[in-house]
Amino acid sequence: MSRKKLEDILDILPIILTVIIGTFLFGIASHLVIENRFPDNILNLWNAWDAQHYVNIAKYGYAALTEDGRHLQIVFFPLFPYLTKLFSFIFQNYIVSALFVSNLSYAAAAYYLYKLVKLDFERQDAYRAVIYFSVFPTAYFLHAAYTESLFLALTISSFYYARNGRWPIVGVLGTLAAATRITGILLVPILIIEYLSQKDYKIRNIRLDIIWIGVIGLGLLAYLILNYVVAGDPLYFMEIQREHWNKKLDFPYEGFISAWNIMTGKFTLNIDTPSARMLGGPAEIIFALLGLSLTIYSFFRIRLSYCLYALATWIIVTSTGFWLSIPRYTLAMFPIFITLALLGRRKYVNYLIIFISILFYALFLSSFVRFQWAF
Repeated sequence: MSRKKLEDILDILPIILTVIIGTFLFGIASHLVIENRFPDNILNLWNAWDAQHYVNIAKYGYAALTEDGRHLQIVFFPLFPYLTKLFSFIFQNYIVSALFVSNLSYAAAAYYLYKLVKLDFERQDAYRAVIYFSVFPTAYFLHAAYTESLFLALTISSFYYARNGRWPIVGVLGTLAAATRITGILLVPILIIEYLSQKDYKIRNIRLDIIWIGVIGLGLLAYLILNYVVAGDPLYFMEIQREHWNKKLDFPYEGFISAWNIMTGKFTLNIDTPSARMLGGPAEIIFALLGLSLTIYSFFRIRLSYCLYALATWIIVTSTGFWLSIPRYTLAMFPIFITLALLGRRKYVNYLIIFISILFYALFLSSFVRFQWAF
């Protein structure tokens, strides 16, 4: 390992360790205080909501139409549960394996974000970007058995190696990203734009290494083949998304209306509690507007390919008739943390961002570990 890489790791290692340890300790403490009892199983605090599906896929694989509902899990992309399965041979525990994959991936995502920002800005800007990323209100998903940290590690590193012109590595990492979440396929058009920008948008400068960007599509193709093998339909996941999760393509305006109706009581949720109504309405709208605002502002401050990636991600996650988990999906728009880092050059803005982020991080995390709705 080079001295420079070691210095970069040591720069952000205190943040990584503090956030990981602090998140798990706070999760246990909040459950203990609010529930007024010790959890029956500490590991199960993190096996909530979609995490259960990923763990079950790791244990049993995918299934066609079944009475127990296992066929619904086809909507979850395969790389994360397959890695969990792989590490289960070492740890002999699926939840531990899933948490290991997530937290190792978080460390990698933080490292590459730090490296990526330093390509264009000062060290302190990169440091703030990692902090804002780590304490974003829904960043606890980076440590749970979810795909967020793995997807971000693969996506951010893809951009980093693209900036350095190492296209074979980009092809491999991008393929894995596309096998982790559907938005990974966005890397193909966005990285083509990044490639062309490095070639001054001149056709004569294009080389065969551009083919590596096209390889990224193999990740999504593998998932479509998985759908066909399991259910006989490569687009089976879309049917399940529509019928079970009420997710279908629509204009963002329709999603906004659905969130507004939840907030005003015109639409009733399956989990109709005050907290679910608050998080299912206002929070969806606030984070959607936050992501869009920061993305628009980023076009004036950071690299074009980053901005286009954030915008494309925002369009995909909001182009549905029912907004669900927008605060979590906003976390995947990593360029917004670069924009925030530049805004945070002003000391009072920096403190404000950190204070608000940690406040809601703690609130949402305490809800998550008690199996309450938290995106």
